[in-house]
Amino acid sequence: MGKRVLVVHGGRFGQSAKIARAMDEVLQAAGLETEVTELGRSTAVDPARHDALLLVTSVRYGYFDRNAYRLVERHRGWLESAPSQLVTVSLTARKDEKRDPQEHSYTQKFLAKSGWPGAAEVVAGALDYPRYRIWDRLAIQLIMKITDGPTDPTLSIEYTDWQQVRAAARRFAASAAG
Repeated sequence: MGKRVLVVHGGRFGQSAKIARAMDEVLQAAGLETEVTELGRSTAVDPARHDALLLVTSVRYGYFDRNAYRLVERHRGWLESAPSQLVTVSLTARKDEKRDPQEHSYTQKFLAKSGWPGAAEVVAGALDYPRYRIWDRLAIQLIMKITDGPTDPTLSIEYTDWQQVRAAARRFAASAAG
């Protein structure tokens, strides 16, 4: 039996799930067994069933989902001994310089506050104004205006670099298989 990886994704508008599925395909192609689940209050991490963890979660208005912190807190001992990879999905990463986990302030805050022991990657998410509720759209437009991003409320733009996503998945697959 091959190594078993739990792939957990969390986000509000679906891009994190899409990225998690793409990474899952790479992990399976590398011969790893995977289980994909959504980040939630009772995310089913079972050290007896899982050899590694891939956490793909978005940043929303500068904050990670509370459940990401809970997952790390509940399973810290296991995470310190198992291969683990955090993938932060962020619109700020639409700019290349914001894809460095050492430079991405939200990821740095999460790493410091949670004590995440594994590797970290930052990938760009998607901007989908037509899907947002009015308050989300207005808030994101304001953030985009401040950061020189697009503000047209009819735009849908996928900023995700799929080559980066697949390369990160291949690196993690090698780590998890080892």
